Amino acid sequence: MTMTSPSTPPNTLKTPLKTQFAVDLHCESCVKTVKTALSPLNGIRSLDISVPNKTVTIEATTPPSLLFRTLRSTGLNTVLRGQSSSAQHLGAAVCIFESFPGAKGWAQTNNKGLARMVQVDDETCLVDVTVDGMPPGELSVSLHECGDISGGCESTGKALKEFGKLLVDASGRGDLVVESGDVKVWDVIGRSIVLEKLQSSKQSGVPKSDSVCGIIARSAGVFENPKTVCSCSGKTLWEESTAHI
Repeated sequence: MTMTSPSTPPNTLKTPLKTQFAVDLHCESCVKTVKTALSPLNGIRSLDISVPNKTVTIEATTPPSLLFRTLRSTGLNTVLRGQSSSAQHLGAAVCIFESFPGAKGWAQTNNKGLARMVQVDDETCLVDVTVDGMPPGELSVSLHECGDISGGCESTGKALKEFGKLLVDASGRGDLVVESGDVKVWDVIGRSIVLEKLQSSKQSGVPKSDSVCGIIARSAGVFENPKTVCSCSGKTLWEESTAHI
């Protein structure tokens, strides 16, 4: 298989995180392909690959976004199933970034991206943001007070916290991995995350319509998501994987 080299975020996690991926494995050759792809990465503590279950479970200080892109670079269909700390699952969430009908400027270009949030321990929340297909440039990544996206990003309310700046490279990809001590997963479910171009002007902290955002929703911990077919759409797990990231 032809593999591309995913970009590497500059930071690693302080606390090892267990992440489970559904990977469309067929044979021992697939297992070898996965091991070869992951071998250059630093921070992997344990790796469990199951061909019958089509799962790859990794405990690592490597950012989950880098693990995901590395697995996907093998050409094997890959879907994130769940995450938890090595000690226990204290809560996880996902935020899928969407564009909206009538949005102005860059938000019309069917951008893709998501943020994964995991409560690693009582004091630390991991926020792992990945974008793919965005216009190059620097983005502000912020938590907003409302989960109301009926009016696009302009109805998400004021920014409560800026997680940091994310740089989108020439290929349209970018990553931001932050470990926050003042955000708890259980407190932000139903709020939103907004990605906003830094040159966009703001009025009273409310983003303009050329931003992209999503609602924070609870997601599965490791071993909590056994589905292979979506009951909503009728699509298989692999068909669904093409819809996000």
